[in-house]
Amino acid sequence: MRISYIELLGKKYPLCFSLAASGKLSEAFGDLDKMQEKLSGGNVADIAKTVDTMLDILMEAGRIYCKISNIETPEKLPCNPSDVIDLSDPTALTAIFSAISTGNEREVEVADSKNTEAAPEK
Repeated sequence: MRISYIELLGKKYPLCFSLAASGKLSEAFGDLDKMQEKLSGGNVADIAKTVDTMLDILMEAGRIYCKISNIETPEKLPCNPSDVIDLSDPTALTAIFSAISTGNEREVEVADSKNTEAAPEK
């Protein structure tokens, strides 16, 4: 599993798109297209609520992953993420979708199918 980070209040908070986070985001929004609609349409209050929900889910998954991996994390954010995000700065949305795309990447190891040992001669 991979993590990415978002910097808020001068601290880097881990974001993780785990299976559990994926399920929680699906429960909250449906699919990725609906998440994007919520972020791009509507009023500022709806966008703030959407950003808070998404970041709360991704940050909690990041905190859990870091805890079980013995990676140090800052204390929980003392406010809603939207309280400290500048609307004119796309950094938060970039961090959200970076976490989701990073979490969706799959590493595939290809085994060499050639036999490296010669077969015994008869």
